[in-house]
Amino acid sequence: MSTFNAFEAHKAQAEYCKRTGAPHFAPKNGICWSCKSSIYQKKETVYNKGTNREERFESGITVEQASNKLVTGCPHCNRSYCD
Repeated sequence: MSTFNAFEAHKAQAEYCKRTGAPHFAPKNGICWSCKSSIYQKKETVYNKGTNREERFESGITVEQASNKLVTGCPHCNRSYCD
């Protein structure tokens, strides 16, 4: 199950970094400085490139993901936080 909760995901990422000794690359406020979106919120993008077919794409970092992997970039705009 994927749980989107900005407060809990932010806390989980901080705990992950502390537990593993990894650097905390994610913005401290959870807002991407490139696209100004919350990296811990679900965002749905719909693509329709001149066809009758829509393609939906979901992005965002869930609590589970923040608990188990290092955040190194924005899931929405793909801006790297570690270069």
